[in-house]
Amino acid sequence: MGESMGVQAGRVCPGCGEENSIPLIYGMPGAEDFQQAERGVVALGGCLMPEDVAAFVCRSCDLSWGSEADPTADEAELAGLLGVEHADVVRALGSGWRREPGTTGEDGVAWFVSGEPAQVAIGIQAPWFVLDRPAAAWGEVRQGPLMGEGHRFTRDDVLHLPDVVADAAEVIASRRRRSFRWCRTCRRVAPPETFSASAGACEQCQRAAEERAPW
Repeated sequence: MGESMGVQAGRVCPGCGEENSIPLIYGMPGAEDFQQAERGVVALGGCLMPEDVAAFVCRSCDLSWGSEADPTADEAELAGLLGVEHADVVRALGSGWRREPGTTGEDGVAWFVSGEPAQVAIGIQAPWFVLDRPAAAWGEVRQGPLMGEGHRFTRDDVLHLPDVVADAAEVIASRRRRSFRWCRTCRRVAPPETFSASAGACEQCQRAAEERAPW
């Protein structure tokens, strides 16, 4: 069974337009597969692999559709803003891009992030785009690519110098990963802005602990 479960963010059903699709898994299901299917986070596609394999099924209209290689709505928007194909984005910048929350400003820059937790950000302000670290806090005001401190590129760099762009993105991602911390409660990795060093826990676990406290 694949690692991705639950409603797939950014996967808009072509049949009904709802963002309510879950992964389809094929082959002989095990006990865990049945449990996940009962929870509604995956769907069982059967033991036989069809010729045209659908990767998702919509929980709203039951349409089986798409593939893992298809761009999400955010990835398609990113490719459109850059003026390139989704395959060009993947080759130079990787996949998994999504809108960065809380960073829409008056400068007209569209920000996206990649990685979980977010490891690198891209801000687009034609004709430039900049690669930078993700916002350190919700609502952080960013500078536009023409003034920012990140690595600046153009559409032509994505098309003709994808390795250069990829290397710049990986430098940022590597530095970001070195700042991650492990929560001693949920055992998951957390970025520094959502980690309480004094408690040794992520923000979510710390809030839960406070809610359980007797005072």
